[in-house]
Amino acid sequence: MVWHPVALTREGVPLASPQHPRVLVWSVFVQRPAVILVALALAVGLAVQPAVARGAGQAPRVAIIVGPVGPELTPIYIQLAEAAARVAESHGAVVARAYSPYAHASNVIAAVEGANAVVYFGHGVGSPNPYSATPNPATTNGWGLNGPGRRGDHSDSWKDSSLKYFGEAWIAEHARPAPGWVMIYSNACYAAGAPEPWMEPATADEAAARVRAYSATPLARMGASAFFATDFYEGAAHLLNSLLGNPTTSYGEAFATEPAFEAGALSRIADPAGGTGELWLHRSAYFDGRMDYWYAFAGDPAESPATRMLAGTTAAAVQSMTVVPPTGDAVTGDRAAALDFGAAALTVLVGGATVEPVVTGAGSPR
Repeated sequence: MVWHPVALTREGVPLASPQHPRVLVWSVFVQRPAVILVALALAVGLAVQPAVARGAGQAPRVAIIVGPVGPELTPIYIQLAEAAARVAESHGAVVARAYSPYAHASNVIAAVEGANAVVYFGHGVGSPNPYSATPNPATTNGWGLNGPGRRGDHSDSWKDSSLKYFGEAWIAEHARPAPGWVMIYSNACYAAGAPEPWMEPATADEAAARVRAYSATPLARMGASAFFATDFYEGAAHLLNSLLGNPTTSYGEAFATEPAFEAGALSRIADPAGGTGELWLHRSAYFDGRMDYWYAFAGDPAESPATRMLAGTTAAAVQSMTVVPPTGDAVTGDRAAALDFGAAALTVLVGGATVEPVVTGAGSPR
């Protein structure tokens, strides 16, 4: 089964705007030979997720953010986010969810507090892009969240500030993940090197510049040990499975466990500063054969989660985690603004979004 993107049009004109740095041209997907709708039996924010019993050391903490990307696409992103969350929980992690329409600034910052891994699904604004020759750190290389004028659903838009772009400067100032944390961008334009769907595929130089720009703040300013960006189907879930399930495996080896990984598609660029870090660009066919940069890494590929991302959580502690019945209520809605990860050993739900029926397939939306 393969995802087939269909360009959204109005009177024959693609729904693209030069003022919108992340155009949803591919936000409707049809599956051949048939469209299969799967209703997920999960009411996010109402159902209490299993708690995690702590072994020796502290349980890993994972924050998962889903920004608004429109009524059609946001439920698909939530489904992909839930796949990643379930994988993390299966390895003993405590997961904080900040999903549209509750992915506003205070909830997101609360979810990210102390997280060993942060996963973001949503709009991407990177550089270089066709809108500005000078990147604006207030809006680029960050997260598109439910803004001050949010409507309370997935229709929030950049046009009226119901969606707001919180760039690298804001993230560096306000977000406080754990030392050695890992940043994972999933299905966000520019983050892995590829541009928006209506643009020409990226050149190698463009892709490298975009990944370098997105990864610079987490790695250089915020103490992250690795940066990953993926557009592949359930790519974030695959990465978390490798990072948490095999914590002594190196970041480079974890990168190669992606099912769509091709050794011949990989380019490795040395750290221009002369350190041990590298930039990895993966160019392959995807989205009905389109060749582009759909997967990327930045950091030291020889390091591992056990020594960096999970420095406060030993490999033995991760492996000894067991799932037990919940011992308290999930934190939902605006109450999550006061979230304290250490207060309880239960999975935290930030927001009250419900996972809606979505189209499923073997491809991945962007």
